[in-house]
Amino acid sequence: MKKGLNFIVLNVAVLLFTGISFKSFSQTPCSAESHAVFAKSVNQAPVVLNRLGTMPQFGEMPEHTAKGAYNHLKTVHKKNIRNSRPEIDSYLRALGYSGFLDPAFNASQITPEILAKGRIGWMGAYAKGHQYKWSVLGRDFETFRIASKDGSCYAYIMKRCGNAFYDPSPRDAAEAAALALKSKPKTTCVTQTINFTGNGKIQAADVLNTTENLPVVASYNGTNLCLGDFTVPVRLTYEMTASGEVNYAKTLQLCDYGNGVPAPSTISLPLNINYNLASSDVAIGEDGKMMMIVNKKQYNALKKVYKVCPTNVAAAPQNKLSTANKVTTASEPSPVTLGTAENGANCVKQTLNISGNAVTEDISSKSSTNEVTIIGMYKKVGKLQKGETANKYICLGSYNVPAKSSLQYSLKGNSTMSHIIEVCDNGNVNPNESLTAAMKLTNNVTKQETMIGDYGKIYKTLTKSEYKKLGKIFKRCCSDGSSKSKCY
Repeated sequence: MKKGLNFIVLNVAVLLFTGISFKSFSQTPCSAESHAVFAKSVNQAPVVLNRLGTMPQFGEMPEHTAKGAYNHLKTVHKKNIRNSRPEIDSYLRALGYSGFLDPAFNASQITPEILAKGRIGWMGAYAKGHQYKWSVLGRDFETFRIASKDGSCYAYIMKRCGNAFYDPSPRDAAEAAALALKSKPKTTCVTQTINFTGNGKIQAADVLNTTENLPVVASYNGTNLCLGDFTVPVRLTYEMTASGEVNYAKTLQLCDYGNGVPAPSTISLPLNINYNLASSDVAIGEDGKMMMIVNKKQYNALKKVYKVCPTNVAAAPQNKLSTANKVTTASEPSPVTLGTAENGANCVKQTLNISGNAVTEDISSKSSTNEVTIIGMYKKVGKLQKGETANKYICLGSYNVPAKSSLQYSLKGNSTMSHIIEVCDNGNVNPNESLTAAMKLTNNVTKQETMIGDYGKIYKTLTKSEYKKLGKIFKRCCSDGSSKSKCY
């Protein structure tokens, strides 16, 4: 009976020891309740420590190495110097170990460090038992960081005196953050549409100068006189305006922390428009020729100077004008999707990457009629009378010359931006969502004008004889085609 009673007592003792040990080991490492060194911060002036060693706890470490510290603590624990074995075990149990003899505790859990001046925490000491005081380091001290078993926290043992030390500020910060998160107001998910829109406008203008070969033919009653081929300057002037717009609407579930969400908003999208002139062409004359429709007297005067055109004369070569073949491409808006999240859901940051583009390729063609004046020019050689000029001019008439021009151009619009917003997490929120916005480009060529010759004039060099023959019918004029008498 006594033997059975001893067996029951032994089992109860084992269960009690097991329960106590389990409770001890299952505590959260570095918790304020686990050991005196892990106590909470206090609102009182700390003791300033400018030197250590007056009240050593586990004794001075001979080396500032992990192995040296471990071996020293092993000796103190084994010999139970100053009854330190229970304190070392209790200190390590607060770090998650079963005690110093826990296989997980070894030199790899110890890291030599320097604790900087100003660190505040609980410093251990030995004076008729192990005590801990709220202290501040008055200078830098060599120490050993002791990591918890799970690596979630750490404490220290000072090299100089072997005193345990713990700075609770990291734990305080973590607890404050957890409390702030816990006390964060419950969120409400509010469905709202955000409109992204942008506009852009450009103006383009240029003057394009080139030269064209232009045969000049005087015609009367079906008979033609060839006055020759002229290399004439041709000027093409144009002006264009282009505009674009880009739009996208995104419906989201925004987080309301109790203060409401902003009213539905419109966010501006940047819109860049680029213009490029690929080519330009100009064709002048009737079948490439300038036709002077003259009367009988003018024809007879011209016939004395110029020959009749051959009947098989080929038409002058002309530039082949480009024909319009408008091509327009533009981005289409991304499909609208909306996931739903319940009230109280977590809020997450989401970046919306919005882009849009459009391209227009087209040809602008225009026909016009230009008035061109033919001016015969003769330079007198020899003695000049008083007030006489050497250059003599005869206006052979002004005539309508057809012209055709074409401009091949392209317009390119693009828009990109990123917008960060806080949304309710429905479990499918893409932290970086790419969206395509619809874009539209429009343009108008407001001016497309062709000028033939030197500001509408073509000059024909004449000999003295030609000048006299033509001067009997055609009137003298100034170099600009006017008839002011002061110029001749």
